[in-house]
Amino acid sequence: MDKHRGSNKKILFITIALGIMLVGIIVVSIIVFTRRFKETKKLMAAAEYSTYDNYYVIITDNRDTDYWQSIYEGALEEAERTGSYVELMGDNIEDDISKEDMIRIAINSGVSGIIVEADDSYRTVNLLKEADRSGIPVVTVSEDNVESKRKSYIGVSGYNLGKVYGEEICSYVKEKSMKNCDVMILIDEDNSSGTQSIISTAIREKIEDEGMSNRISVSNKPISNEKEYSAEEEIRDIFLGQSNIPDVIVCLSEKNTLCVEQTVVDYTKVGEVEIFGYYTSPTIENAIQKNIIRSTVVIDTKQMGRYSVAALNEYRESGYVSELYFIDIKLLTAADVSADSGEGGQEDEE
Repeated sequence: MDKHRGSNKKILFITIALGIMLVGIIVVSIIVFTRRFKETKKLMAAAEYSTYDNYYVIITDNRDTDYWQSIYEGALEEAERTGSYVELMGDNIEDDISKEDMIRIAINSGVSGIIVEADDSYRTVNLLKEADRSGIPVVTVSEDNVESKRKSYIGVSGYNLGKVYGEEICSYVKEKSMKNCDVMILIDEDNSSGTQSIISTAIREKIEDEGMSNRISVSNKPISNEKEYSAEEEIRDIFLGQSNIPDVIVCLSEKNTLCVEQTVVDYTKVGEVEIFGYYTSPTIENAIQKNIIRSTVVIDTKQMGRYSVAALNEYRESGYVSELYFIDIKLLTAADVSADSGEGGQEDEE
C-alpha cells in the first residue's frame, strides 16, 4: 500500500514538473515570437519607408581613402535630401575587384546613374559608353574623360590648379635662390591624358610666364595603381634608382602625397626634397606642421559629392545638365595649419 502511494506521488511530481516545463516553454515561445514579430514589423516598416526615386553608385579604385570617403559623405547628404540612394560600390565586395568589373555590375543591375572616377583605359571608356547606350547617365568625378559619353564632369579645374602649383614652385625657387630646380610631377598612369595632364601643362605655362624656364625643369612620372602596393613601390624606386633625386615632387592625389611623405621620412630626405601635396587629412596636416610637406591643395570633396548627385538628379528630371561643375580649392600652408590647429581641419573648412 505504501509502495503504491509512493508511486502515485512520483507520478504526480513528474506530472507537475512536466506541466511547469510546458508552461515555461510556452511562455518562452510567446516571448521569442513576440520579439521576432516586432523585429519583423520594424524591418517591414523600414523596407516600406526606404523607397527611393533613384539608385546611384560611386565607383573608384581608391574608395578607402579619406578623399573618396568624403566625396561619398557629400553625395549621401544630397541623396538623402532629394529622395535618392547612393552607394560607394565595392565596400561589400572582395578587394581585388576592378573598377571595370564594378561598372559592369552597375550596368547589369540597371542602376539609375553612375558616378565614376574616369581614366584613359580602353575598357573603362567602352563600358561607360555602354552605360550611356543602356540609358544610364554617367558623371565623372575628380578625373574626366570626354570620350566616355559622360553627361557632366565634377572636379577641380585642372588648368587653374596647375597655375596654383606653378606659382608655388616659382615662389619656392625664388625663396631658396635656386639656379637649377628639378621638378617631378607624379601622374596616375591610367590618367596620363586627362585632368592631370592639363595640370602638368598649366604648371609649365606658369613657369614660362614667370620667366623661369631656364631655372626650372619639369618631368612627368607615371605611377601605377594597378596593384595594392604598386604606387608605394614605384615611389620608393624614385629614391633608390636615381642618382639625382628631384628637388621638388608634385603629387596629384592623396594616396601619392602620403606615399611620398612616408618615403621622404624613411630615406631621411626631409629638407632635401620639397613636397607639394594634394588634399588634406590629419596625417598631411601634421607633415605640413613638421615641414615635411611644403603645402597642399585643399579640395572641397563634400561639395564634389553633392554636385555629382545633383547633376544626376537634374539630368534624370530634365534630360539636360551642365557639362562642367568646378569645385572650390585653396592652398594650405604651415601658417594656415598653425592658425587652424585644434579646429578640426577639413571638416571645418566648409
